[in-house]
Order: sequence, then structure tokens, then C-alpha cells
Amino acid sequence: MSQTAYANPKLLKNLNDNESTGDLVRQLLALSLPIMVENMLHMAVGITDTYMANTLPENSAAATAAIGTISYFIWFVGLIVAAVGTGATAIIARAKGARHRSLANSVCGQSVTASAILGLLFGIFIYVAATPLVNLTGLTGTAPALAHSYLRMLAFSMPFMTLMFVASASLRGAGDTITPAICMIVVDVLNMFLTYTLTRGAFGLPKMGFTGIATGTVIAYTAGGLLIFGVLLAGRGGIRLHVHRLWPHWVTLKRIFRIGIPSGFEGLLVWVAQFGVVYIINHMDATNRLPAAHINAVRIEGLSYMAGFAVATAAATMVGQSLGMRKPARATKAAYLSYALGASIMVACGVLFILAGKPLARIMSPHDAYVADMTARCLFITGFIQFSFASSAVFGGALRGAGDTFAVMVINLASILCLRLAGVLVVGLWLHKGLIAIWLVLSAELFVRGLLIYVRFVNGKWRFAKV
Repeated sequence: MSQTAYANPKLLKNLNDNESTGDLVRQLLALSLPIMVENMLHMAVGITDTYMANTLPENSAAATAAIGTISYFIWFVGLIVAAVGTGATAIIARAKGARHRSLANSVCGQSVTASAILGLLFGIFIYVAATPLVNLTGLTGTAPALAHSYLRMLAFSMPFMTLMFVASASLRGAGDTITPAICMIVVDVLNMFLTYTLTRGAFGLPKMGFTGIATGTVIAYTAGGLLIFGVLLAGRGGIRLHVHRLWPHWVTLKRIFRIGIPSGFEGLLVWVAQFGVVYIINHMDATNRLPAAHINAVRIEGLSYMAGFAVATAAATMVGQSLGMRKPARATKAAYLSYALGASIMVACGVLFILAGKPLARIMSPHDAYVADMTARCLFITGFIQFSFASSAVFGGALRGAGDTFAVMVINLASILCLRLAGVLVVGLWLHKGLIAIWLVLSAELFVRGLLIYVRFVNGKWRFAKV
């Protein structure tokens, strides 16, 4: 597609008050499908990394636990940088809806500057503090040494990774989901290729074993950051990165962070809770087999929630643009259509987890029957709550697109800290009930969170949020 979804007049009839449901569905699909492809490939990268770790000739369970645990540090960086990305998406979407191009370009430039600074700081911190960070994970056996080497290598790619996150958020706010999707497809395909070839020593490349997984990731992230920076300089989606926009403009930065900081603070506390869950699971089994099963289940479940998050991103853009046009009814309709699409996909994946969890688990862990069995049992449990997981993702995205980030933060924190983390502490550390009981707690919390997010959306106060 040579034009972005936002700029295509046949696809987006933004000025037509009689816009039909079919028009909105086509726009939703145009926005969400590229992100969905991107997310699926990104999930494939995680699955590839985990599979390669599972099939290493030595210490496969330790390698899998290390890979999965360090992925939480990558997630942490992404969540903090989302404080910039969320603000950029919301403001650029409103600016595009109001046809205020100079504001959109200004926000793009300021977001890039903020992301580069954050990435540099994170890279330095992670490299210097790698040892105490790994000590916090609760990993045992040979897993800590593997995690340490992986984390230090990833530190070098942090500025490029944060740039990718924020640049993609800026383009999506403008309604261009295709360009960042193409960039990420290039990154993910390169990542999977390098991970396989460097781990196995294929195509004449050196056989690096576990180190090859980290090397492939670092090279791919670096290439992706440079690629999307070039795209912004060239201009896409009706926004363009101008060099003079990179100099800090405090009023614009304040607007970005006013929207994004609640999301970033929320992300920080959510990460603490989620990492606490991983820490408890890592401590449950010195052989690393239960942590490996947990990581495998999370990777496979990603086939569902990554699709839901893609629809949630599209919902955020559509809601933000609709409010920029002063059409709250259109925003409401777009959100419900987004949920219909997201829930349909996630429920279908849930049925797959229930009926075919065992073969999926055996594919992921072909050499350890116990790990495969525990993975399948976790997938069976989570299969029943995908409809509520979809509610949390899609309606949460719609609220963020409207700028109602504080309410989403409060709901998520209350649910994750009071139900998820507290519940896992009770069943894992106090009652010693094991991994299956923990997944029952995780699923129950997702059910409650999805319900609370939907109640907030129905309340309707998001229509009047200021950005």
C-alpha cells in the first residue's frame, strides 16, 4: 500500500457523518492487520529463542529459564519507554484528526529525543548493574551465568530498541501502521535467521550456542533502530522528523509526559508484580523445569494476546482520531467493533489451547516430557479466560487512545498488585501449591481486570479527557 491508512480517502471517510459500520470495520482491519502481522512475527522471535534454548544439548532448562527471565528486562524497558510512546500516540492522533501537522511533527521529534536519551541511560545501567540484576531474578544452577552474559550483550542495543518503540508509536498515532509493521517484520525475520544460524552454526556462520541467541537479537535491534530512524527522516504517514525538532521543547515534552507518565508508572509497578511472579516460580524448582514450563506457556499464549494487543493499538488510534474530530459516538462504535474483532481471535486461540495444548507444548519442548505436560496444563487453564483478557487489552487501549490513562493505571495496579501478586504470594510461597495453582490465580486476575476495564469504558468519562 503506497499510502497510509490515515491518508487513504477511500478507506477513511473521516469527514463523512454517515460513515457506515463497514467503513469503520475496513479502517479497523487496515490499522490492526499490519500490527497483528508484526506482533505475530515478534512472538515468533520469542518462540524461536525459547525453542532454540529448549533444544540446546546441555542445560536446556537453564537456558530456557534464563532467556525467559531476561525477556522481562526487555519488557521493563519497553514499559518505561511507553511513557513517551503513549503520549506521542495520543497527541499525534488528535493532531491528525484536527489536521494540525506542525504539532504532530513537533511531538515526533521530541519523542525521538526522549527515547534516545532513555535508551542510552538504560544501556549503561544494564551493563554496569548486570550482576545485581541477575541476582534479583531468583534463578538457580547454571541459569544465572547464562542470564548475565545475555543481559550484558543486550545493553548495547538499548538505544536502538527504545527508538524503535517510540518511532513506531508516533507513526501509529498518525494512522500509519504499515510502515512500522514492515520495519519490525524486517527486524524479526533477521532476528530469527541470525538466532538459528548463529546458535547452530548454519550457512557457514560460527556455531555460538546460547550466545548466538543474544547476538542475533542485538544485531536485529540495532538494524531496526537505524531503519526506522531513516524512515522518519524521509517522512511517512503525514509526519516527518525534522532535525530542528530534536532540540528539547519543554512545553511539548510536558504534554507528552503528562499523558504518558501515568502509563509509565503503571508499567513500572505492573512489571514489579509480574517479575515477582517469575521470581517466585524461579525459586520453586532448582532444576529450572517449572520456570521453563512457565516460560513456554507464556510464549504460546502470546499467539493470542499479541493479536489482541494489535487490535488494541488500532482501537487507540481510532478513538483518538475520532475525539480529535469531535465525534465521540464514532469513538464508542470503533471501540466495540475493536473488541468484537479482538475477542473473536483471542477466544479462538483459547479453544486451541484447551483442545490442542498438549501437542503445542510438545513442539515447544520436544526433549522433556515433564516440562511439556506442565506447559499444556497451564495453557488449558488460560484458554477459558481469553474473552476477558481481550476486554482488558482492547478497551484499555481505547481508554488510552482517549487520553484516560490515569483511570487505566489505577485499575491495572489495583488488580495486578492486590489480586495477581498477592494471590501468587499466598498460593506459591505460603501454601506451596505449585505452578498450576499460580496459573489459576493469574487467570482469575485477568477475568476481574477485564471486567473492571469494561466498566470504566461504559462509564464514558473518557470522552472528556484532556490531552
